[in-house]
Amino acid sequence: MRKRSLVLFALLLVFWVVISAGVDPQHILAGAILALITVWFWQDLGPRLPSIPFAKELLHLGRCLVLLVLYIVQSNINVAKTLLFSSPPVSPVFVVMEPPIKSNWGRVLLATCITITPGTVTIDVDPETGRFIVHALTEETAIGLFYWRIIDEIKNLETLRQRRAKHVVDTGRTHDLDSLSTLTSDYRADSH
Repeated sequence: MRKRSLVLFALLLVFWVVISAGVDPQHILAGAILALITVWFWQDLGPRLPSIPFAKELLHLGRCLVLLVLYIVQSNINVAKTLLFSSPPVSPVFVVMEPPIKSNWGRVLLATCITITPGTVTIDVDPETGRFIVHALTEETAIGLFYWRIIDEIKNLETLRQRRAKHVVDTGRTHDLDSLSTLTSDYRADSH
């Protein structure tokens, strides 16, 4: 538990330094205080803190991010062509899609990837059905979303996390990774 808190503190402090764009004692002290307060505030959520990913998970996430960068570059070019040369003509559409992603974090990751990519915006995600409503600049862009390799990468990540979660904690109760009904007390009995 302490290791997770230290990792979280370090990540929050690094994030603070990056967004503050200054590395002087004042910025570092303010970041350290805010990171410490945040970690202290989250201490009761210990079992729900993200675990440190395995190398295999990091490789899959890295591949997903590389794909995302490639899609962003490709989409920037396509949006520029569409806007400058009207080829294909701008014909905004709304698309309803149901990707085979089951976890809430996977759906949030996919929705973020769609929104970050120029020419598409995630309008809504239904948490119960996993149905996405996406606005796309052209029909071609909308159709391309159904064949995104990022969806497969996120699904692979989900599979890896689910396999790992089954082996991490066994409380005799069944919970999935996104269970909001998991109580902290379920895990505190194991830690004492």
